[in-house]
Amino acid sequence: MKNILFGILLTFSCSLMSCGTYDDEYIEVNQFPKYSWVAAADSASTTFVNRYWNTSVRCFNNTFDGQIAQNDYWPEAHGLDVVVDAYLRTNDEKYKKVIWDFYDGVKNKNGGKWRHDFYDDMGWHAMAHLRAYYATNDDRFLQSSHDLWTWITEGWNDYDGGGIQWKVGTDAESMGKGIPSNGPAAIIAARFAQKYPDETINGFTNLQWALRIYEWMKYHRTVLSTGRVFENYDTTNGDYSYDVGTFMGAAIELYNITKEKVYFNDAVKVARYHIANNVNTAYKVMRDYGEQTGDGGGHDCNLFKGIFVRYFTILIQHPDLSDGDRMRFVAFLKNNANYLWTLGTEKPDIKMSPTWWQMPKGDTAWGDLRSAISGTTTIEAMALLEKNGFVD
Repeated sequence: MKNILFGILLTFSCSLMSCGTYDDEYIEVNQFPKYSWVAAADSASTTFVNRYWNTSVRCFNNTFDGQIAQNDYWPEAHGLDVVVDAYLRTNDEKYKKVIWDFYDGVKNKNGGKWRHDFYDDMGWHAMAHLRAYYATNDDRFLQSSHDLWTWITEGWNDYDGGGIQWKVGTDAESMGKGIPSNGPAAIIAARFAQKYPDETINGFTNLQWALRIYEWMKYHRTVLSTGRVFENYDTTNGDYSYDVGTFMGAAIELYNITKEKVYFNDAVKVARYHIANNVNTAYKVMRDYGEQTGDGGGHDCNLFKGIFVRYFTILIQHPDLSDGDRMRFVAFLKNNANYLWTLGTEKPDIKMSPTWWQMPKGDTAWGDLRSAISGTTTIEAMALLEKNGFVD
């Protein structure tokens, strides 16, 4: 009966959407069924764990049908973040068990260690592990997060004006710099600055590290006049949502520590630019260049939107955000979530598309881990905003 009712509602919403689009991100357009986002998150996160968490090897499957990609390291961190979100919301022991098992399972998958050649990947894990520690008080995660952060500082050098390089090595590719390795580093530095304000690592305090990494990003990978965050100045194809998210997240952390308004203004500026420019113009829904089904295995780009949503949600709830920006940002995120849940998620399987306004057609294999992480992160974010009174 529930499936029949959903089909009726979906047909109704689709017929409405054929008559118009989401024209103004300031105004919510009543095109979709009214969802309980808490109920949606219950469905999404339960399915995420049941479908993607491999209880035998204690890591995440990469595909909807249960294949594991042995070389994958960074998506595991974001899968952990999703489970932490669900645990914090529900206090359900099934999520806590996944968090506990993750530590040894994913560590074993990475050769019995947490250290990795890619500095950006270590950054994702450092952030996720610290969240897991605060959620569960499991000291293993505090130690691994701190170890990862210490190793990340070794990636700083003066090439390209400073910053953390992409991976271990001295060749040009390894020494390439960008937001992917520096955004997470700035956030974890700022978070450890709040926990260990007097600690010094490789010659700098945690706050000094956060500031110098942030300054490098701001003056080497953003357009100050507009708020554009880029990987390649000459093409917008590399204006990825996860870069905006971590730059914004770092700015918020530094504002919370220093109370200097410039950081908060930076966060708001890049958010405004992103939701106006890095979207599908017909639906005002985020998209990242390179999103694809990948024959069921997906692509790294499929995960990027969820990373933006994580830090965008922090900004939305910040007490210093203006009412006007909050209204606009909530409407934008709600619109994205509505498209994802209505048109980008196959039910009852809760199979999520990399493209939030449509599902793949024909015999295409789809339902990859990265799309599931990005989508479930977004549904959990909506449940959090609903619970805290930011969404009706």
